[in-house]
Amino acid sequence: MTFIELKQAVYEATMALYHAGLIRMSAGNVSARDDDGHVAITPGGVLYDRMSVDDIVIVDLEGNVIEGQHRPSSETPMHTTLLKGLPGCGAVVHTHSIYAITFAVLGEALPPLCTEGLAARGTVPVARYAPPGTPQAGEVALEALQATPGLRAVLLRNHGLVVVAPDLETAWQTAYKVEIHAQITYQARQLGTPIPLSDEQIAELFRVYRSVREAR
Repeated sequence: MTFIELKQAVYEATMALYHAGLIRMSAGNVSARDDDGHVAITPGGVLYDRMSVDDIVIVDLEGNVIEGQHRPSSETPMHTTLLKGLPGCGAVVHTHSIYAITFAVLGEALPPLCTEGLAARGTVPVARYAPPGTPQAGEVALEALQATPGLRAVLLRNHGLVVVAPDLETAWQTAYKVEIHAQITYQARQLGTPIPLSDEQIAELFRVYRSVREAR
């Protein structure tokens, strides 16, 4: 994949998140890597409604700028830590979506309650607190994700949501589904006590999804 193609993919995923309301102004960030260890990441401080493909920055896995007219996102250390530390991770999405942040500031995990909740591949945990924009933010996110192999999402305490996935399409769609799941959880709590899906129900749902995919 060329730098232009990599930047275009990050731009399109960022616009999808922006139009879905999961990122606003310049808060939140998106990255994707190629097989050679080049990472395309959103720039720091550029408003999304004014951002173009040319504004996307290319860095290496140490965060060194290879190409770009802007500085990369302040959360670059978190992105590179996750891209290096998780086998099969090709994309990272970090949102400041409202309902996800609500549970992040409560320090409460999101157990699977509905089909949207299955997108994370497990209960969405809350990572230990670390200041935004620091290498520690990546370390605590990595720690939480590695505790449950295959998990795709983690809440950053008092901060937001991070999603990891093999590709950008899966990453941004997972972020969207986790936010819907957080909203449903919040609303259900206003009416009563939510009933999580059992392990057996979750396993059955994944079997159904697999059989549908295989039949296509």
